Amino acid sequence: MRLVLRFIKTYLTPYVWWFLGGAVALVLTNAMTVAIPGYLGEAIDALGQPDAVEVVLRNAGIIAFIGVLIVVIRTLSRVLFFTPGRLVEARVKRDVFERILLQQPAFLRSYPAGDLYSRVSNDVNALRLLAGFGLLSVINVASVLGLTLVQMLRLSPWLTLYMVIPLAIGLGLTQVTIRWLFILIKRMNEEISQLSDYALSTYEGIATVKAFAAEPVFEERFDELNRAYQRTTIQRAALRALISPILTIAGLVNVFLLLWIGGRFVIEGAVTAGDLVAFVSLVAILAGPLRGLSFIIAIVKQAQASLERIYEITDPDIERPDLPEPVGVPSAPPRIELRDLRFTYPDAPEPALAGVSVDVPAGGTLGVFGPTGAGKTTLLRCLTRLYNPPPGTVFIEGRDVRALDLDAWRAQAVLVPQRAFLFSESLRDNILLGSDDGEALERALDLAALRVDVDALPAGVETQVGESGLMLSGGQRQRSALARGLIREPTVLLLDDVLSAVDHGTEAELIASMRQQGGLSPTTVIVANRISALQHADVILVLRGGVVVDRGTHEELIARPGLYRDTWDKQREGEDAA
Repeated sequence: MRLVLRFIKTYLTPYVWWFLGGAVALVLTNAMTVAIPGYLGEAIDALGQPDAVEVVLRNAGIIAFIGVLIVVIRTLSRVLFFTPGRLVEARVKRDVFERILLQQPAFLRSYPAGDLYSRVSNDVNALRLLAGFGLLSVINVASVLGLTLVQMLRLSPWLTLYMVIPLAIGLGLTQVTIRWLFILIKRMNEEISQLSDYALSTYEGIATVKAFAAEPVFEERFDELNRAYQRTTIQRAALRALISPILTIAGLVNVFLLLWIGGRFVIEGAVTAGDLVAFVSLVAILAGPLRGLSFIIAIVKQAQASLERIYEITDPDIERPDLPEPVGVPSAPPRIELRDLRFTYPDAPEPALAGVSVDVPAGGTLGVFGPTGAGKTTLLRCLTRLYNPPPGTVFIEGRDVRALDLDAWRAQAVLVPQRAFLFSESLRDNILLGSDDGEALERALDLAALRVDVDALPAGVETQVGESGLMLSGGQRQRSALARGLIREPTVLLLDDVLSAVDHGTEAELIASMRQQGGLSPTTVIVANRISALQHADVILVLRGGVVVDRGTHEELIARPGLYRDTWDKQREGEDAA
């Protein structure tokens, strides 16, 4: 319940006037509803009196007029409650999405995409129900119970007491089952997250599934997850089916007591026949809220479970250890210095980098070479602060990179990853990413050697590239990602083996473009497994197991035995054979 109160304080308080207006409308609606049995009872008691026709017609007119008002005011109450519910839903989704975007990769690795999608959709929808229909229902039930009991007490305190006893027993029994309902709802949320993530990952790898004819295996696993979710859903439905009859039976017991005890009261003259009819009508009015009470409980418990999952991804601190007053980022290509850089991933037994030191002059180029798992990509991640390096290990123009304004630093330091991700949009939108600079787009196409490829596409830069760039070749995807980076004219350019899928002629053209783009020579760090892409570097680090095992220029490294020269010889042999 603490989380529910926190949610109300954070998200519902701004709409307090909407809810107060809706509450007033609900109270007025229910006050008029419970007033109708009084007019009905008065009309019945008037039967046999000289003015019976006049009383009956007058009360019938009043009841009809009240009925019209109830329709109008009840509709108003729905508008006043449901509108903030939708607004709260939009605000929660925006806040969660913004929070996720700010998180570091370490956080994102802990939560699969399908799980996050389930939380942003299913769990936020549960909060919308709580903010709209749930809050309306709670106020509606409370006002109906309060106003109905007042009317009952006015008619007969003793008869009212008999009516309250079954209701209290029913509510007590319902409370016992609520804890189990919460457990089932929480389990359902976890299972739908697993199901969503499995469906999403299968869809992303559908080409592999089809290529290996593995559909039966994936279908079986999907069925297993689906059956688990189905079982929990049935258990929750069974528990709700148990709760609902308890409260319904309490209402039926009320009717029985009303006829048994109330009939005796009428015979004894303690109440009139009209009062008894009014009591029957009031009990009928109570029946609806009593039946819906189990649904309200389910909404509250669903929201409570969903809030746990929402705050689970919004409460963790964002790993952005900026100083209270971050240092500005250099506007010109900076000098980059690594001082004994050591980095270990969370929960990893061995360090990914161990004692890496190098000094890259402003506008210079650092090449990084090594086998798989040598720590090359980790080095780039530390430079961009996708993972924060230890203090005092990475310096930009003599300033600790952790002291720099992170957003400004990432705007200046562009990382082009090895696996280029393209959105299911046009090639133009993928390169510009929200910008609308046509001249910059044309320049980026030339710098990334994409001009010929674009001219060959059916719609040029407006061609839809498909899911993850499906319509493009591997080399075209890499160069599209490179164009996306170059268009921003970065002062620091970080390339993670982005030339692996292009031919040697295109590679030479790209290297020339990157070394001098638009008159600006950025400080460049290029990771590559193809040594020809590193020949122009001012200094090359050879990594193995996170340790620098050799360093120097291309000419120096091929002049002495080692991993670099061995790889160079093999790659040259492969080129000659081709």
